[in-house]
Amino acid sequence: MERPRILTEIKAQTRPQHDSIEQNRFTKGMMDGSMTLLDYKLYLQKFYSVHKAVEQAFEQFSWQEYRLNLQERSKLHLIAADLQTLGMSAAEIENLPAMQPVPQFHSIAEAFGAMYVLEGSTLGGQIQARQLERVLASAGADAPQAIAYFSSYGARVGAMWKDFCVALTIAANNDEAVEQRIIEAAQRTFAAIEAWLVAEEELALA
Repeated sequence: MERPRILTEIKAQTRPQHDSIEQNRFTKGMMDGSMTLLDYKLYLQKFYSVHKAVEQAFEQFSWQEYRLNLQERSKLHLIAADLQTLGMSAAEIENLPAMQPVPQFHSIAEAFGAMYVLEGSTLGGQIQARQLERVLASAGADAPQAIAYFSSYGARVGAMWKDFCVALTIAANNDEAVEQRIIEAAQRTFAAIEAWLVAEEELALA
């Protein structure tokens, strides 16, 4: 069976953005073992702001016809749980600086492009979780209780990704114009997240 065009094209056309974002200091530190507990806390804070902005934007659209459950795919509560394990209060987490600029989606096609980025990140989560266990263990932190975000779907990650790809293919409808809107939104989302990760924002590190 031929692979749907949208899946081939979006992977190819977002490869430069994907490769670029992996060069941020957080990911590099995680993979080479130089990440500190403070770095990890800041990384989670950054991603809390990303998910808060993007997941709220998703809520303006109806996903039922694509059989996607936003609540099931939300990662915000997982990041909050990790930050609380690392010593932040619920109030401190809620008051973290908002992602700037806040992503804007004008159609569900654009929202699918952003969801492609967030859902795709779960595929490498298990590898990152193992790296983080070492980071946290060396800092004396409780590793199993502070990697909920990177563990996300656990053993279901493959099935969740497959279901998303089916929904993405339906949304694209083999329409080149729709596909391009999805791809461009994914590219913008990668770029926005990368810009936020490198922004010299003073977050609540205490």
